Amino acid sequence: MERAGEFLGRVVRRLDRPDATLAWLVGAWPTIVGQALAAHTRPVQCREGRLEVAADASAWRAQLEPMTREFCARINRAWGGNLVREVRFVTAKPGPHGIPRELDNEHIPFVRRRKS
Repeated sequence: MERAGEFLGRVVRRLDRPDATLAWLVGAWPTIVGQALAAHTRPVQCREGRLEVAADASAWRAQLEPMTREFCARINRAWGGNLVREVRFVTAKPGPHGIPRELDNEHIPFVRRRKS
């Protein structure tokens, strides 16, 4: 059985919409870069082959800048084509960068239907 992420990746590639591409990148980010890097970075913009990645602090940004080729290769491999030619790291703006609690289903407990 085909993984849903691979199927959705092919569908997004056909849409040719930057917002859909960014949504795919955000969802696949932990798989592409690993959990440790995903905890401190996030893709914020992807246009015309340039991906902008926000890092938690300037120290993270400085450590990641020499790895831009590896980031490009991993992203393009996951995408299945040439999506990114350049990765630019920026320092994240202060404030929450996670998914708002109201939109995150991780905290919602399993609810059983009542038998009638």
